[in-house]
Amino acid sequence: MRKLIIAVAALLLAAQAFAADEIKLLRSQSTVSSKYGISSQSIRFEAILKNLAYAKQVYVHLKRPDGSWTDVPLSYQRAADAGREVWAGSYTDPNDTNTGPSFKTFDLEFALRYLVNGAEYWDNNGGQNYKQGRDTGSMLFGTNVLARVYDLNNAAYVYGGRLYGSVTLKNLSPNKQVKVVYSTDGWQTSKTAWGTFSSSFWFGGYSSAPNPNQYGSEEWNYELDVGTTATKVEYAIGYIVNGTTYWDNNYGRNYLQPLKQY
Repeated sequence: MRKLIIAVAALLLAAQAFAADEIKLLRSQSTVSSKYGISSQSIRFEAILKNLAYAKQVYVHLKRPDGSWTDVPLSYQRAADAGREVWAGSYTDPNDTNTGPSFKTFDLEFALRYLVNGAEYWDNNGGQNYKQGRDTGSMLFGTNVLARVYDLNNAAYVYGGRLYGSVTLKNLSPNKQVKVVYSTDGWQTSKTAWGTFSSSFWFGGYSSAPNPNQYGSEEWNYELDVGTTATKVEYAIGYIVNGTTYWDNNYGRNYLQPLKQY
């Protein structure tokens, strides 16, 4: 009987593995917005994983305000490189009322869970779990030094011929530049827009998250002159710091964003 128990335990360990590079956290975001006595907490997660099979399930295993744990499902966003995919999702606690003093915001503690081919892979930050303050903006992880939220399924609104966006950076030095190289005609012509920094970036959403935050991440704005007739824009973002230019070009595909004139 003792040998059987050991064998079963070995099988369970084989089925549950800490991820080497099967799944990794890219970015998490948590902000608390308050206006006129009404509050809400916005939480988002982004992960990159190996496409080991078509059928798969991806979760953020998140500690709720009452101390219980829940699995937050992530969904496919886009292809990455080297057979990888980006998955993302958001969370709102079902017990939140989002009104006045009864609203309970909470600090995040979580890990990533990836089920595929009968195996279960975890990214739990080396056994420490990931942790983030409740109103702190964005965090970037691993070798990722810049990232942006990208929704290829929905058109972005253009206001007066201008498309507005933002990008998250790791604060590698106080001296830096951000540029967006873009085209609305399939790269027959292109333009370059330069990003701007504002310490009050999050305040527009009625959040008190600092910019930069305590995790070494900061947000930059950009504004693209796409005109009043463009239906799409293709672009890549460059981060110039310490003599190096880091590029976020959607894993070699460039970002291709459909547009809707407002």
